[in-house]
Amino acid sequence: MNFLSVFPLLSTIFGLVLIGFVLFSKSGLGKNKKIRYVLSSLLFIYVITSLDYYLTINNQISAAYSGITYFFYHFTGLLFYYFIALYTKTEINLKKWLPIVVVYTLLRILVFLPFDHFQNLLDFVAALETSNYGLLVLVEYILVSIINTVLMFFAYKKLKYVPLIMELSKSQKINYKWIKIIMVAIVLLQIVVFVNTILGSLDIGNFNYYLKFETLIYSIFFFIFTFSVMHFPVFAYTGHFEDLPNTTIQKYAKSSLSDSSELYGQIKIIVNEEKLYLDFDLKLNTVAKKLNESIHHISQAINQNAKMSFPDFINSFRIEEAKKKLIEPKPATIFAISLDVGFNSKAAFYTAFKKNTKMTPTAFKKLHTAKS
Repeated sequence: MNFLSVFPLLSTIFGLVLIGFVLFSKSGLGKNKKIRYVLSSLLFIYVITSLDYYLTINNQISAAYSGITYFFYHFTGLLFYYFIALYTKTEINLKKWLPIVVVYTLLRILVFLPFDHFQNLLDFVAALETSNYGLLVLVEYILVSIINTVLMFFAYKKLKYVPLIMELSKSQKINYKWIKIIMVAIVLLQIVVFVNTILGSLDIGNFNYYLKFETLIYSIFFFIFTFSVMHFPVFAYTGHFEDLPNTTIQKYAKSSLSDSSELYGQIKIIVNEEKLYLDFDLKLNTVAKKLNESIHHISQAINQNAKMSFPDFINSFRIEEAKKKLIEPKPATIFAISLDVGFNSKAAFYTAFKKNTKMTPTAFKKLHTAKS
């Protein structure tokens, strides 16, 4: 038995180790456990897929299990996008997307109801070529692959364009570049897997070889991706003191900043008087340099006193400025106002405004007009 034949089994074990690393490692992903659970779920799909391929290659699997494994495929794009949304601390409306995901899942279940009529995956794939059901499965697989690829591409765009709120060190910049490169590679991986599966279904004689090859590329990319995201500080997106590694938090807990209230007062004054919030690319480092303090102390002071992260703290000033502009006799457009007060997009402005006031800018404007 050559190495490539046992690689799916090794990949299964390797994937389980990665899941343990993600769930229990103390560095990288901050304090938000949901990020770890979502990434672990993505890795779990990879694990059961690898196990499925190993059992298929060795003729030790029923078609029912293969159907379940293939069924999980449509969750990869969804989980990947959700992971990046959590990772970059951007809002995502779960109430809006959950019904869509449920309907999407039910449709896939309907497609796969006849799946376990065959003895094994190889027989099933061979039978698809001569049945109308096979055409349905092919069309469904193409659509799901396109959706997965599009979601992963949007995840890449989100990671690329969501602003960092602190300047990165040299090593962090390298990690950040790697993450963006890997994101592109994962989109390409999705395309490669799609092509590989199609080729495998057309070349039944070498079907097992295609399964081995697919497991190999999954292993390589998931290892690099997981390693990279675990070594890039979520703190750079959230600015939240609690998202720092425990060693850093403990280090600064013993520092001279025993009472952060005075520093917090200084931060509010300088942000307000110098209107620093109007800079859409404002970073923790800027405030830290102006007050001759460490970025960790600035973050700690904001987190402990305002009970919010640095981006939310800065956005609170922007929203107050926006309110004034919205109630002017002849206000500018909402998009123009969002740019004027320091937001880099209308969507970010709407999200922050609703989070701060529990209503949209349009609703706030109408409410004030009605009162006038």
